[in-house]
Amino acid sequence: MKLILVYNADDGIFNAVTDTIHKVISPRTYECRLCQFTYGVAGMLTKWKRFIQSLPVEKEFLHRNQFRKNYPEESTALPAIFKSENDRLSPLITGAEIDVCNNLDELIELVDSRVKEESGM
Repeated sequence: MKLILVYNADDGIFNAVTDTIHKVISPRTYECRLCQFTYGVAGMLTKWKRFIQSLPVEKEFLHRNQFRKNYPEESTALPAIFKSENDRLSPLITGAEIDVCNNLDELIELVDSRVKEESGM
């Protein structure tokens, strides 16, 4: 199983700077809760990075534009976390489920439990 974590933001320096400013100035209107929980001004949060690295599955991180280019047939609302097995992509955690989380700890719990369910751990 492979996890594909998709942010509801486009890649590129300009977009990264704009998104960071948006998260600081108006976090309630920022469109990507996955970004809000996992990234700070200086980059990926250490707690999230350690957690993700500890997962016993392959991981891929994509921005919205990269994901739409690689998976044009997938219409799931973003952000989302997908699982890929045997060349089949399916949502593991939807944006709505991410939105229910109140903080990084809750997101980590959600991801951890889903990965364990899916991998039979």
